[in-house]
Amino acid sequence: MTQWLRFYFDLCLLKAAPQDAPASKSAFYISIFSYIIIGTFLTSFNQDLLPSIIVALLQTALFVFITNLIMWIKKTPERFMQTVTSLMGTGVFIAILAIPIVALGTAPAEGVETQSPISFLWMLSVVLVVWETVVIAHILHHAMVIPRLAAYGAALIYMYLSFTVTIRILKVMSYSLG
Repeated sequence: MTQWLRFYFDLCLLKAAPQDAPASKSAFYISIFSYIIIGTFLTSFNQDLLPSIIVALLQTALFVFITNLIMWIKKTPERFMQTVTSLMGTGVFIAILAIPIVALGTAPAEGVETQSPISFLWMLSVVLVVWETVVIAHILHHAMVIPRLAAYGAALIYMYLSFTVTIRILKVMSYSLG
């Protein structure tokens, strides 16, 4: 287990590449399950449990679908399992770092000057989103053997789609449940 944590840590620091991960079905499924669990947990700070689960499932499905599509277009389906494992594992790693930021950002700030703490938390959130985008680009660069600039473009498109889908799902869920 510690070797996996070390691998994801090195991947987040851009010291490892997805091809360094063993093509293991158990690691593949564990990383997907963990991504869904941490996604549900993070979303549940601002939403009820059912919308949180739906958002996490759809984000995961979107991520897996886009990765599969990219691997199919690039004719590298043999890299799919390692790529998804790497993307999900690093996503979990970064999401764990986001927990205190999300928790503090949703906690009521009674009698506290809100401008400074909120601004600081917002800046930390932006840093994590940028870091996650860089990590995704790093993984896609290695997995698809494409130029870094193209990998950054693909990572930005994924992040945009992820945020857009999440916002729309939450809006639909708030209308249907509210």
